[in-house]
Amino acid sequence: MTLEKLMEEAKKFLSGPENFVAAEDALRPELAGMRIYEEPIFGVAAADDPLFAELRRPEVVHPGEMLPCDWVPGAKSVVSFFLPFTERLISSNADGAQPSEEWLHGRIEGQLAMSALGEHLKKFLEDEGFAAAFPTTDARFKMLEPYASNWSERHVAYICGLGTFGLSKGLITERGMAGRFGSIVTDAELAPTPRKYSDPFEYCTKCGACQFRCPAKAIDKSRGPALAKDQKLCDAWVTSTRRPPHGPHERVRFGCGKCQVRVPCSRRIPNAAKK
Repeated sequence: MTLEKLMEEAKKFLSGPENFVAAEDALRPELAGMRIYEEPIFGVAAADDPLFAELRRPEVVHPGEMLPCDWVPGAKSVVSFFLPFTERLISSNADGAQPSEEWLHGRIEGQLAMSALGEHLKKFLEDEGFAAAFPTTDARFKMLEPYASNWSERHVAYICGLGTFGLSKGLITERGMAGRFGSIVTDAELAPTPRKYSDPFEYCTKCGACQFRCPAKAIDKSRGPALAKDQKLCDAWVTSTRRPPHGPHERVRFGCGKCQVRVPCSRRIPNAAKK
């Protein structure tokens, strides 16, 4: 098994209907058929990378964070992927305090598409004779506290070489931070992706653009990068955007994402942070 095979499989999957808004779910007729994600990027870490154990430190994530070998006995690799939102979706959310309807589709239908991709890649690995787990939909996945789960996708992506954190607690990748993360744990042995950074906030310039974009006033860079975001204020604002159930699936939509658009790290690593 190679990472290239997984990437090709993901690319094929995302050309299918899961990556497009279905007509019956569209919040406006013109959003029917809207593509949600561009092509993903992937990173790999060895399952025994010592940084996974570091996530159990209370000041990092939570003591209940599961290790790769907890998900898959004999695990050798963790594969993280980032799905960047399309330009249409990102630019739609630039103005106003309320999330655009395109962004709401990205948050809700986008999460469903990400989960479907993860399940597809898990089955692909299993069909190739490897054990695999997709923590997002695994019955063992759980929230340990309001803002901590037993498998943090952003921290896993950091370990897998995909990027570093910003003041908004999003992860800045070579494709920016506007999108969603997923990961697979497997006993397939894949070559780890070199981490091009040593500091968790290396790609963040601390410019404060996300602070001024936040309608909830939840970001304050004066507190330092690790404490800049008040998650309770953020969550209260996101909850206030909740819409009534819509469509045949009666999906409830809510979101924000203002800190991820019209900022230097929206679609790329800011120039000032590049080496």
